[in-house]
Amino acid sequence: MLRKMSRRDVIRASALLAGGVCGCRAMNGPVSPRSTCCDTPDLEPASLTIEQNRLVIDLTKAHSLGEVGTAVYVTNEEKSLKLILVRAGRREYFALSRLCTHGGQTISYNRNRGILQCNNFNHSIFDLSGQIVKGPAETPLKSYPVNLIEDTLIVAI
Repeated sequence: MLRKMSRRDVIRASALLAGGVCGCRAMNGPVSPRSTCCDTPDLEPASLTIEQNRLVIDLTKAHSLGEVGTAVYVTNEEKSLKLILVRAGRREYFALSRLCTHGGQTISYNRNRGILQCNNFNHSIFDLSGQIVKGPAETPLKSYPVNLIEDTLIVAI
């Protein structure tokens, strides 16, 4: 005997099929060569110096942060660092954990909306200070102090 599926059943089945697929590209339209939602590049290694308690980034070598509205990932396994750096303004930068506090999925910067969002289905949304805009996350992202001195970005870790 066949049972008619309700709208809720269809949505639930669709969610199960989608799994951890990021749906944010569809919301943003065509793919841009800049970091937008799901295509956040890694920071150029030549621009980064990792010291004991800070990251020093030479912005003249960090071409992926060359424009307002761009973002990059910084990863260092030795220091257990998985960060996202966002250039939100001409001289305004943010550094945050790039792992969602809900399920540990990667966070991306959505430049069209000016927010950070989890790449998992039903993604959590965070503002650039790491505060929750929309759950299911219940804990803000860890943020790191950033200081801009001329062409050098210093992130306290």
